[in-house]
Formats: sequence, structure tokens, C-alpha cells
Amino acid sequence: MTSAVNTTLETPLQPFRPARWAKGGDLQTLLGYLLPGPKSLPGTVLHHVLLPDGDTLVVCENRPNQTPCGMVLLMHGLGGHADSAYMLRVGAKFLSRGWLVFRMNHRGAGQGKGLAKHLYHSGKSEDVPPVLETLRHQHPDLPLVIIGFSLSGNLLLKYLGETGAENGYHIKHAIAVCPPINLQQCADALSRPRNRLYDVRFSRLLKQVIRDLQNHFPDFPRLHLPFNLTVYEFDQRVTAPLNGFASAEDYYQRCSAAPLLPNIRIPTTILASDDDPFVPAEMFQTMPGPHVHVELHLTRSGGHMGFLSAFKTSFGDHRWMDDALLYFASQNSKNGK
Repeated sequence: MTSAVNTTLETPLQPFRPARWAKGGDLQTLLGYLLPGPKSLPGTVLHHVLLPDGDTLVVCENRPNQTPCGMVLLMHGLGGHADSAYMLRVGAKFLSRGWLVFRMNHRGAGQGKGLAKHLYHSGKSEDVPPVLETLRHQHPDLPLVIIGFSLSGNLLLKYLGETGAENGYHIKHAIAVCPPINLQQCADALSRPRNRLYDVRFSRLLKQVIRDLQNHFPDFPRLHLPFNLTVYEFDQRVTAPLNGFASAEDYYQRCSAAPLLPNIRIPTTILASDDDPFVPAEMFQTMPGPHVHVELHLTRSGGHMGFLSAFKTSFGDHRWMDDALLYFASQNSKNGK
């Protein structure tokens, strides 16, 4: 399997070659998470976005020290928030290249904790339009690139597949990083004994979400969550019943983005690796077609959002993913500006 690069781009992206000190999907994933990055971004402005059901989420805005060349919306993964390490790191690099950066908190996450009574999940695509409307109101003439990490990658693709075209939001390109486009396959992968570490971490983050909701909203259901809870059990006990799904399997089937990929009409890149521990590469090899507007960039190794390169990037570090995101965003925003 080789890296697939869109040959229509002006300058080819340097192929990803994993660092020798980060061999294999697990090391790529863990070191990608553990290696340090910025702790904050300067001049953060908060936008409170009211959702149709009465919940509010918060989007963070950071402006470059020059006239923006475009704006990018970053959407975090499961258990994350606008100040997650990868959100700050990628945001800082876009800022340094003259981009206006927006970092979205999903319901109840980050600066929006206590402002939303309902849970976010992989299929909560109805939360995207109010955020896009806020961005359009703030900067109506700037081209927009949206980047969804992990869970948000699926959510972003689902939204694009449901809406087809851009609906006037001036979206020039969308990028989904390691998106779980088949939620059932990802749940099955997480349940394997070798992935228990990841399952435990996500389960702890999800249980904390429930504790926060119970602390902020006394009428939130008093749910019994066992100590050894798994992500699948959380979806079966919490995600499904609280969001109108018959079961975890029903949620996975109705919210997976894979069947909707042929409907996407906006230039879109899926960036994934062939050794992601819990987003199996097989789901990308069997994507339904035709999907002429969706470009798959599947690398040899990289883990889950690791992509630690053997060579230094233009920023002097080994974070190949960040360079790739800037590359895709810059090339495609130029094409429509």
C-alpha cells in the first residue's frame, strides 16, 4: 500500500515515512499524543453559538498578525476540546501561515462545559450549520477549510454527504483525519484485547462527560456506569437511548459516514494510516463509490493521528500530519479564491 497523493495539486506532498523511533501504529499513536506542544494560543476570542434545541456550544477564534489568507475550522475528536494538544498545535501552525483559526468545542466540551444539556456524538451533524453561520456572519468573504479530527472527521463527512453542496458557506475544502467512517468496525476494533488501553481511556473520558452533565444539570438522568465500562457499553447504555437510537448497533449504522461519501460535492480529503489501531484501514479500502470529490490519502504507518515522520518538516519538527493539513488547505483554498 502506498501513499495516495492528488496529482492535480501543484507541488506533490512529501510522502510520509515513519520515524524509526516510532515504529508501528501504537507507538505512532501514543507518541503523537504524548509529545509536547503549545499550551495556549494568543488573543483567543470566544463565540457562543446557540443551537436550535436550546444548547450552546463555544467556538474559539484566533487571528493572525496579518490580513488572513483564509479561515480554518478545527473540530476535535472524542473526549477532546478546543484546547486539546493537537487542536492548539495545528491551530498555531495555521496562524503562523496567516490563517484565521476557529477551534470548535462540541456540546459540553472545553469552554462550553455546563452550557449544553445534550450529548454530542459521531452523528451530530446538525450542530455544524449554526457554527458555519457564525463564521459566515463574522467573515463573509473569506474562503473556509474545515478539518475534522477522528470522531469529528466522521461527523464532517456525514454533514457533507447529507447536504451535498456547500449551502452558501463558502467551503473550499474539507479534511477528515483518521475518521471512523464505519462506526461498527471501529467499535469492534476497540473491543479487541490489544486495544484495551484505548478503550479504557475513551471510557474514562466519556464517564467524566456524564459526571459533568450531572453536576451542571440536576435533572440529567442518574446513569449507572460500571467501573470496567467499554465504549460499546457506553453507546449501548447512554449514547443510543439518550439520542433516540434503538441500540448501539442502530446508532453505528445510522451515523456512519461511509454510505454518504458518494453524495459529497465539496473537494474533500480523507487522511488516514494503514496501521491505525482502532480505525481499521479496511473501511477505506471498501468505501462505496463513485466518490469523485473525495480523495483518499492512506499512508503506510502513522497510527491514529500520529504521523511522526523520519524527517523534519518545514516547522522543524517531525509532525508530518500538520504539514499535510496545511498543504491540502492551502492548495485547495487557492483554487477557489
